[in-house]
Amino acid sequence: MNVLFVAAECTPFVKIGGLADVVGSLPQALKKLRRCEVRVILPDYRSIPSRFKKRMETVATFSVDVGTKRSVYVGLLTLRVGAVRYYFIDNEFYFGRDKVYDYGDESERFAFFQIAAVAAIARMDFVPDVVHVHDWHAAMTPLLLKTAYAAEYPKVKTVLTIHNLAYQGIFPLQDHSLFAIPYDNRFEFEGYLNFLKCGIVTADFVTTVSHTYAKEIMTDYYGYGMQRLLSWRQSTVQGIMNGISLRDFDPRTDKALARNYGEDDFALGKAACKRDLYDRLAVGFSTASPLVGIVSRLVAQKGFDLIERVLEEMLAADDFRLVVLGDGEKKFTEYFRRVAAANPDRVKVVVGYDDALARRIYAASDLFLMPSKFEPCGLGQLIAMRYGTLPLVRETGGLADSVNPYNEYEGTGTGFSFTHYNAHDMMHVLRYAFSVHRDHRDAWDAMVRRAMLADFSWEASAKEYKRLYQSIQKDKGVK
Repeated sequence: MNVLFVAAECTPFVKIGGLADVVGSLPQALKKLRRCEVRVILPDYRSIPSRFKKRMETVATFSVDVGTKRSVYVGLLTLRVGAVRYYFIDNEFYFGRDKVYDYGDESERFAFFQIAAVAAIARMDFVPDVVHVHDWHAAMTPLLLKTAYAAEYPKVKTVLTIHNLAYQGIFPLQDHSLFAIPYDNRFEFEGYLNFLKCGIVTADFVTTVSHTYAKEIMTDYYGYGMQRLLSWRQSTVQGIMNGISLRDFDPRTDKALARNYGEDDFALGKAACKRDLYDRLAVGFSTASPLVGIVSRLVAQKGFDLIERVLEEMLAADDFRLVVLGDGEKKFTEYFRRVAAANPDRVKVVVGYDDALARRIYAASDLFLMPSKFEPCGLGQLIAMRYGTLPLVRETGGLADSVNPYNEYEGTGTGFSFTHYNAHDMMHVLRYAFSVHRDHRDAWDAMVRRAMLADFSWEASAKEYKRLYQSIQKDKGVK
């Protein structure tokens, strides 16, 4: 089976969000399965590190039409990393820019990318059985394959993965002419061109990045206007949980940690990591107090308005320490800086992102706070569990699927959770977690071991995707 991924991001080349982690990890995991050849195509951004640029080889140069622009240059480059071959669409005008996103011609940039990516298939020594596209940047590709390229690839099936329904690729309706496809109602949603909507109604199958999120997006609260279309497609919508690389995130081998550890010696390891973190941050925090860690984009989606509502009340009454790493909305960065300045012996905030520091926070923390308003999948809670840090999450999307809440009567659980998007519900569960940490350490330690042994590997997700690819090859799909 040949599978071609089409996406705007992919680690280790370019990463803005979780999309890159999926497109970087899933193909490598699929390649380990029998009879599964996977390749990936993405834009050749200027920001791709030079160590990869130097190794790229030119496969072909050709041209495509983009709206009224004729004979637009396309360079098709290639590079193998690990077990997977990657292709890159080169065009200096569209992708030779300082940033990856947020330009005034996004519709044209990603129309070009998709047109060029489909045209590039004929230049590869590879004909896909399935084209797997990701998010709005690639969501028009199924329509191209079923219209302009239907004669060339009549048997190719398509899968669209929605990583975050909030981002849809909405542009003026006249921009549909960029694709040189006769207009039909698949382009339009509420008077605008909507890339993602077109993919939802055209792809043979639609997936999301967790089972619960697949159900949530069919409701008015989470659907962002797409709920009726997704409900119409219900029989061909499936949630498949994202994974993490167990090799990349392994406290037994992670070089960023002051002391490595596993599920049998985590108490000593995490204590050493906590002391090291405090030394590096130059804080005099008590190591006896539970440490709450946050590694996140500081945006409303992640539930920071809940934290803002009760944090100072909790600092006045509860014994814990807080370390925050992240960047995002100004109101939240300023809030955390203000709280840290007022509580230097309790709170430390680092605005920005540092991978090594993130790993040290995961390893040193006792609790990982992630009270998201919505969360398609979430990776932070998975990494936290891998490092023996118990997540405290709101029951939504992938957080609900991955964190089994503690049950003191049955002796089960891998973390803590609350249901309603309410600050005081969150505060109540945080205080309950502190009490378990203080008064029931045997139960806490047993929960840590269960969390560290939970299987959120990409291998499990890859098997589900392979079964999906095989099933849609047998079906007639969407016309």
